[in-house]
Amino acid sequence: MDQQSQLAAILGSEPVPFETLISHLMSSSNEQRSHAEALFNVCKQSDPDPDALCLHLAHLLQVCAQPDTRAMAAILLRKLLTRDDSYIWPRLTHSSIKSVLLNQIQVETAQSLSQKLCDTVSELASSILPENGWPELLPFMFQCVSSDSPRFQDSAFLIFAQLSQYIGDVLTSFIKDLHTVFLKCFE
Repeated sequence: MDQQSQLAAILGSEPVPFETLISHLMSSSNEQRSHAEALFNVCKQSDPDPDALCLHLAHLLQVCAQPDTRAMAAILLRKLLTRDDSYIWPRLTHSSIKSVLLNQIQVETAQSLSQKLCDTVSELASSILPENGWPELLPFMFQCVSSDSPRFQDSAFLIFAQLSQYIGDVLTSFIKDLHTVFLKCFE
């Protein structure tokens, strides 16, 4: 199968080839992992639709039964959105990715994966929040902190802690709101 056919299968509507690619990225076999890394890099560089790769990763976060595969999807998504040389975020359909990330924080029960999602959200937010690129985030986080769910509270506090390292100056304009919400949480 030539590379274009492999790409079409991996980024096509059938989820199994993409899930297999991601699982092969975690393989203990050097040959299998190297092949998967090469294919993943080709997906990043040659896909004419930058949404496809990120949306496939976001989809895995939502539906994959394997926690390790979901964790790898979260890590790869974070790298694609924030640190990768291709830095494709400016070309993406922002609302769908942001919505998936916030939704997954609410539904994910595995603590290690939840932390990876929070890492992804905070790193992405650090680059787009200063330009008001994610107006839904702070209300979502206030809602999580005010929730009765310790899991939601932990996620919000983790994101706030990470954001304070990156963009503390942006958060200072919300200091009264943050103070009120945090105090309410500790009552």
